[in-house]
Amino acid sequence: MSNSARRIAAKPAPAAKTVSPAIGLRERGKAQKLARIRRAARELFIEKGYDDTTTRAIARRAGVALGTLFIYAADKRDLLFLIFIDELEDVAARGFAEAPRNDPLPDQLVGIFRAFYVFFARQPDLARFMLRELTFYLEGHEARRFQGHQEKILADLAALVDRAKEAGRISADEDSAIAARAIWAIYTAEIRRWLGDAKHAPDLARGLAELRRVFALLIAGLKPRA
Repeated sequence: MSNSARRIAAKPAPAAKTVSPAIGLRERGKAQKLARIRRAARELFIEKGYDDTTTRAIARRAGVALGTLFIYAADKRDLLFLIFIDELEDVAARGFAEAPRNDPLPDQLVGIFRAFYVFFARQPDLARFMLRELTFYLEGHEARRFQGHQEKILADLAALVDRAKEAGRISADEDSAIAARAIWAIYTAEIRRWLGDAKHAPDLARGLAELRRVFALLIAGLKPRA
């Protein structure tokens, strides 16, 4: 073996990189604080209502300083979406996964949005606050993530419309992305109307039946029959 080869063989292998225990503890501490903030915000929004809950009260119940709370959420509206966004993403994924694939398009759409109706029916008061506050929700730590969530839903709806065109279930000259926006607009209007009566518990079957009726109208159109 040459001298250079001996030197290479004798050179120790680089040590494997390890995560500092201090970094691990910090990340765990951040996750615990975030969980406490989410839990405190949800509890207070339910107990006192969204409008009567302050960020100071949420920080106090979560056991964190007010400045710490603002590291995780820009304001009270951001806190509301901090509670919901993970669940909403899961609900959307489940809705698209479980929707019937071979049924008429109105039934497929109701199958997708049924997951949202079921989710909101479990917590109608919080749902009303969220649906109210998402209008022009463009700023805040969670806003970009929420906008991305909506854009993915629109893209998935456009893909659904494309498949319906290819299968001959619908005939439309308009771009599928525009059709997806119309579907989304109908859903957002209908779920607000369905949750609008705060005096009565939302009737899931009735809400879905009315949603299907409006989707069927969209797909059939208002043109006179030949």
